Amino acid sequence: MPEAKSSSAKKTSHKEQLPKKIGGYKPTQMLGHGAMGNVWLCHDESLDRMVIVKQMVPKLLDQDSFILRFQQEATILAHLNHPAIVVPYALWKESDGQLSLSMEFVMGKNLREILDACKQPPIWVVMAILHEIFLALSVVHRAGIVHRDLKPANLMIDKDGRIRLLDFGVAHVDKRNGDDLTLTMAGTQIGTGAYMSPEQTAGDEATPASDLFGMGIIASEMLLGENVFRGESLNQTFQNIRRLKIGKKAFPPETPKGLVKLVMRLLEKKPSKRPLSAADVADELSRLMRAYPRDLTPYLAEWVTAAVKGEKSAIEPETYPNHSKKLFIIGLVTGAAVSALAATLIHIL
Repeated sequence: MPEAKSSSAKKTSHKEQLPKKIGGYKPTQMLGHGAMGNVWLCHDESLDRMVIVKQMVPKLLDQDSFILRFQQEATILAHLNHPAIVVPYALWKESDGQLSLSMEFVMGKNLREILDACKQPPIWVVMAILHEIFLALSVVHRAGIVHRDLKPANLMIDKDGRIRLLDFGVAHVDKRNGDDLTLTMAGTQIGTGAYMSPEQTAGDEATPASDLFGMGIIASEMLLGENVFRGESLNQTFQNIRRLKIGKKAFPPETPKGLVKLVMRLLEKKPSKRPLSAADVADELSRLMRAYPRDLTPYLAEWVTAAVKGEKSAIEPETYPNHSKKLFIIGLVTGAAVSALAATLIHIL
């Protein structure tokens, strides 16, 4: 039996496997390997910063649809301008024909990692995440783009508490003069099974309303502590997405009624019954959050750091008292008093 390699030998072997250069960048670590390609963490020596580089698998280079999708992701990112969406830097072809895309490096934790450590985040965390993602989606949808793969792994909270929307690799672009039929064939299911909309599970075309449903599943998972639509098989998951309805009683009692109603609307089976737009959902969430500080990023950064360690956050946002009901009563009483005084004066005169 051959001797096991020491950890130092493994590290040396790993370093030897790193390419010397990817474009103008120096690779420092492979972050992931998928069906479409490899993801590298690289050092941009010219500006002394870290960047992410996605490289397409060479065997896919003779398949036009994959090349178009890879190029499309770069184009989408280049035309979207929002703080929650990563910035692309360059798209190029290596000497061996391999396509590469460099983009902003975001240091933080994705929502999947966070939920694995804390199944049910506080209500303010849930609303803060949803609000920022729906603001980003409103920009995405106005540009004629449907994300189609919204899931916890594609949402991130960076080290400063800012929320990011990631991975436009399977996004659908409405080019107005005809959609991307070369990229998506009729009846094809695009996305991640447990977070698809009913129409996506049937292979129908995804629309902005499909993204709203996906976010509804994510919202319910944060509030309930699990994705109740996930079945033992993909087929069972699809059946649950098409038929299972979450009732009001399933939500924790401390969940604001307005938030419960909003999530239930996001999860309507028929797209026409869901909210009209991501912008409308963001507006509704902003009203639900009016008692919280406007900037929650410092609190989110602290909370995530504590949550992934299994600890309690040292700081929590304080809520401002809701004076609207009190002011309404005062106004009502004042109005009645003024009316009575006016009536008395008229009678005297």
